[in-house]
Amino acid sequence: MGEAFGAVADDATAIYWNPAGLNQLGGTALTAQYDIFIETVRYEYLAIATKLGNEAALGIATKILSTGQDPAITGLDGNGNPVTGSGTVGENYYDVELAGAYRLSYYFDIGLTAIYINKNLSGNTATDFAGDLGVLYHTPVPHLTAGLSLQNIGPGIKFVQTADPLPFNVKVGLAYRMFDDDFVVDYDLNIPSDDPYLINCLGGEYWYKNTLVGRFGYQFGGTIDQNQVGDGWASGLYLGAGVKVAAFHDFIGFDYAWTNDGFLGADNHFALDFYF
Repeated sequence: MGEAFGAVADDATAIYWNPAGLNQLGGTALTAQYDIFIETVRYEYLAIATKLGNEAALGIATKILSTGQDPAITGLDGNGNPVTGSGTVGENYYDVELAGAYRLSYYFDIGLTAIYINKNLSGNTATDFAGDLGVLYHTPVPHLTAGLSLQNIGPGIKFVQTADPLPFNVKVGLAYRMFDDDFVVDYDLNIPSDDPYLINCLGGEYWYKNTLVGRFGYQFGGTIDQNQVGDGWASGLYLGAGVKVAAFHDFIGFDYAWTNDGFLGADNHFALDFYF
């Protein structure tokens, strides 16, 4: 959906997008995701969330990112070309996220995610704590919701003597449901601290008989967005589809998404979902 989900946030991934959305769950949801990114970069995400009565919800998730291993560069030769040594370098990252949501009123849900971060860069390890704060507003306009999420609130990671600030982001979104709530469109505006440009995200999904789903999205803005370097309209395009089937009184779903990152290439994303 082009990363436009802040005002929808109606499944276990709300832990990331907007923890206040966890209160929209109908029961318990679990998702396991595997993403194939640029060259050797791999990303995995696991999340489970459940309702606690009518007013609250709880979730836990983890993200794992690995860049793989590349030959270590020890210097430059006489022509300025890199010289590799016998060792390798790589980066590994994981975090653990604990989220909760509470219904303040008929219109407002609030959510909080506490995050423990561990990062290893070529044998050097650093840790950090961070948090996300989210609000979901069910507006008086039928089928219209608004979301606000403050992401990556924290001091930043420090490797030896070098500090690495967290990418703090303000996400503001609007979502509108139509056709008996089978079709939803979401627009998110991101204001990141590590990017001089605003990032606009537009996306939607359509469910057919709560079994088949199609998704689309488009993202524009930001310093790594290929629209700024003239790679054409295809960069920033997101497409996806999925299926959800009944199994032993519960449901199992499979989702696939394809994203076009322009000169960085295309990425493939897979998810297996369980609904209890």
